[in-house]
Amino acid sequence: TWVHLACHGKQDPTQPYNSHFVMRDEPLTLLDVTEKDFPHAEFAFLSACHAAVGDEQMPDEVIHLAAGLQFSGFKSVVGTLGGR
Repeated sequence: TWVHLACHGKQDPTQPYNSHFVMRDEPLTLLDVTEKDFPHAEFAFLSACHAAVGDEQMPDEVIHLAAGLQFSGFKSVVGTLGGR
């Protein structure tokens, strides 16, 4: 399975599991992603603002959108750091 998300992303440093991808109908939260089972998950490309942005206070302990897809089983994840 390959996934390409081209959308806005919102990082919530105080509640990381509330970080989300902005979708048409409703946000796809990090909690939603980590609760899913992705069989044969191979590659995810995240063209989303803040997809791999960490917390400046604890850069080694942050959970961000790209990490959430890795935790869900994707073997390779590319995420962007930029934001608006």
